[in-house]
Amino acid sequence: MIRGIFGIFQRDGKPVEPLRIDTMCKAMENWTPNGCSIWRDGCSSLGQGRLDATQMNNDRLYVEADAKFVFTAQARIDNRKELLTDLGLYQPQALAISDAELIRQSYLRWGEDCVQRIYGDWSFAAYHPLECKLFLARDHYGRTALYYYEDPHIFVFASSRKALLKLNLAPLKMDELYLGQVVISWPAYHDGRTVYSHIKRLPPAHCMTVTPKGLNIRLYWDMQNVTELRLPNRQDYVSAFKEIFFEAVKARLRTTDNAAKIAVTLSGGLDSGSVAVTAAHFLQAQGRRLTAYTSVPLSETQIYIGKERFGDEFFFAQATALRAGNIDLYPITTANINPIQGIRHMLQIRNEPAHAAGNFFWMHDLMQTAMENDCRVLLTGQSGNGSISWIGSIFSQPLAFQLRHFGWRWVKEAIKYYAPVSILQKYQKIRITTDNMWQSSSINPDFAKRINLFDQMLSNPYSFSFPKQSPLERRFAFIHPGRSLIGSLWAENSAAYGLEILDPTSDVRVMTFTLSVPDSIFMDSRTGLDRWLIREAMKNYLPDEVRLNRKRGRQAADLVPRLRKCAAEVEAVLEELEKGIASFYLNIPYMRKVWQMIQTQDTPEAFHKSITILTRGIMAGLFVNNIGNI
Repeated sequence: MIRGIFGIFQRDGKPVEPLRIDTMCKAMENWTPNGCSIWRDGCSSLGQGRLDATQMNNDRLYVEADAKFVFTAQARIDNRKELLTDLGLYQPQALAISDAELIRQSYLRWGEDCVQRIYGDWSFAAYHPLECKLFLARDHYGRTALYYYEDPHIFVFASSRKALLKLNLAPLKMDELYLGQVVISWPAYHDGRTVYSHIKRLPPAHCMTVTPKGLNIRLYWDMQNVTELRLPNRQDYVSAFKEIFFEAVKARLRTTDNAAKIAVTLSGGLDSGSVAVTAAHFLQAQGRRLTAYTSVPLSETQIYIGKERFGDEFFFAQATALRAGNIDLYPITTANINPIQGIRHMLQIRNEPAHAAGNFFWMHDLMQTAMENDCRVLLTGQSGNGSISWIGSIFSQPLAFQLRHFGWRWVKEAIKYYAPVSILQKYQKIRITTDNMWQSSSINPDFAKRINLFDQMLSNPYSFSFPKQSPLERRFAFIHPGRSLIGSLWAENSAAYGLEILDPTSDVRVMTFTLSVPDSIFMDSRTGLDRWLIREAMKNYLPDEVRLNRKRGRQAADLVPRLRKCAAEVEAVLEELEKGIASFYLNIPYMRKVWQMIQTQDTPEAFHKSITILTRGIMAGLFVNNIGNI
């Protein structure tokens, strides 16, 4: 199959320099373990990298003589039967048609409108020499990446940003606002920008047309354009959901090798548990087993996370595995990789700082273990919070339930819920000052002031934890429709570890259905049980101790003792940041103060700050100090 694609389009008509396309291929070595195929013709050149892992292996660069275009794609299509039928190609021998060829045939039939019909994880490029036009597109919400650079003379794209960085097409300049947004965990950085000012990211559900005269980017699927679904009773929603969700999981189990190992990241919660038992159900029918990996702590966690959460998820994961009957569960203890090493390793893969820096040590160990155990596919349930296991809003329930739930606080909560966002913004301006605003992050207050970060946040209606104007808007705050960068990040992990990392909870059909379900369905007003849809759907699949559990798991719950065990390395990295330009962007003295607290206090505050201030700040600082070393 094709792992990644890349290409160069000389908008000024000059011939493509052979060294440039070769440099891109070499820079994508993780994406192209079995070599590259390259097409060259004057002012344009396209390339793709091969990885013989899953699906069909006859993908190639297509030169379409009649239609006069050159085509390349990386693809894993979920609705193959539907597309083959619509194209008039559905017959036994059609199984040999690769997913990339299926997209090409769709492009031949429907042109640029084909993007709305193709479900799965994909990206493609089609160059039309006679029209001097390049068309690119990305999936609705899948696990793919497509980066690009453009100026009046040249347009360059690739699945890997390293391929663009290695070309040195523009001075290496950091998007300081992007950095600040990551450090303070303001999700406005989810969009087409990257931390490098000259490199952009094509967001999901977008396509683009490039010509010598211009560049046109457009949204082809608006997730927010939702029509509420009305069914006769609550159980009808459960039946409809199961049909769609089961199909989404089943589609992601397709491989050319029936002996290929399929794995899942299994926590103690509903999302990954639902993915795991559903996948196990289908594999069992084929006499196959599912491999599952669960991150487990090395020490006591309850003192750091409180009574409302649990830090060791292995008990619940084990219950899920036992109930399925054909899941081989392995604990990931990550005893030999510390949090600082995990951060450094992920920086090498992603080339930019990230919000969840405190999780990277166990994520690296889990994916590395899956790769070493010859797993081909790794399933996750990361997008479940915004789709299959949405909690539902109290205010979508009858008034009697609201009063019973909130008690005397109902008036206060109702005011916050129904008040115009403009009023809540004014309240925030009064309550929050710049002095206390930045104490929740590692950002240097002088840097924040220089880029006017505080005022930019206040002017954005959803920068703070305001109750959203509707339950759907609250969900969109999780999902980032048309802006999410999650797929790009997982695509880079896939390449680095040689895995196909897939998420059924982000399937376009699952997303569309769950967003159309009335918010009231996600909660049972009789019992107050939230996440009702997935809990009800997983009857007879998940054990009740998992299915009905209301506590939430906490990943990396033993981060504090893990940091203490590598204290010398933490001290060294703080000194490294202090001596570099990171000190202009980060409040290193404050990070040291937090580090002192982490070393001496076994409290939830110490744990919280180890995530939001220390590890996130360390990752941002290491990136800044080494921005030129790609």
